Amino acid sequence: MYSGVAIYDTKKISTAVACEFGVEILNELGISITSAGYYEILDGGDHDTIEISFSELKEKIKKEEVTSFRIYSETEKIRPWHACFGYMTDEFVGFNYIDIQYPSVDGELQTIKKILKSMSDKLFCSYGINYHEEEVTEVFFYATGDNLVNIYPYENSSLFKRECPSRKGLERYKKTMLRMVYPGNIINNDHLSITLKEITLKEWILSDVRHGSLEKLNDEMWLWSVEENELESINKCLGEAGILISWKPQIIKERTRTLPK
Repeated sequence: MYSGVAIYDTKKISTAVACEFGVEILNELGISITSAGYYEILDGGDHDTIEISFSELKEKIKKEEVTSFRIYSETEKIRPWHACFGYMTDEFVGFNYIDIQYPSVDGELQTIKKILKSMSDKLFCSYGINYHEEEVTEVFFYATGDNLVNIYPYENSSLFKRECPSRKGLERYKKTMLRMVYPGNIINNDHLSITLKEITLKEWILSDVRHGSLEKLNDEMWLWSVEENELESINKCLGEAGILISWKPQIIKERTRTLPK
């Protein structure tokens, strides 16, 4: 099982701070860094990843020679990588976000929370998620809604992709909607003010322990943690309330009766 973290609306996070965050989170998860790469515009407007050592990447970031980059932990047995931290900017992919993939470990959400709190004065964002999938590639593609990767059977990931600025979307995940509900949800004060059933999302979460727990990261951001066994009912409730971007009702197919001959 692999885990992912995707953080959106990261334009105010500097490349140097993003690199610091990547190193911190991989180190805390016990993952060694083996290589790195940065993105470069090619003739004709396309882009490519230039592979270099991590020490070379740090030097280029220090000299402000790169913006978008990736940090890898690679092994021979796992392709394309064992773990990866990516910092992407709109000049290459059309919008700004951070994506992380790594093997799932116990207590990872608490590790993420600790780092987010310790760097909260530098990690400016609007929204983030912590989720799980079977393959590292699925975790990677899910961050941006690509390759039709869905985590839930009651989800249409392409609906999220349409919200992103690369598709000139409305980016409602910044304030007025959530993508889906996950084990870990990095949300802001605007999200907590979303109304459902005539109460705010914050009031709804705090009304029942089954709705998860809220922990303050800073004056603007919160971590909403949800138990795995409550995700289906919570997604159904919020999906039917119209505040989840990717939610879709499950279609239960009825068995066709065969007439006796």
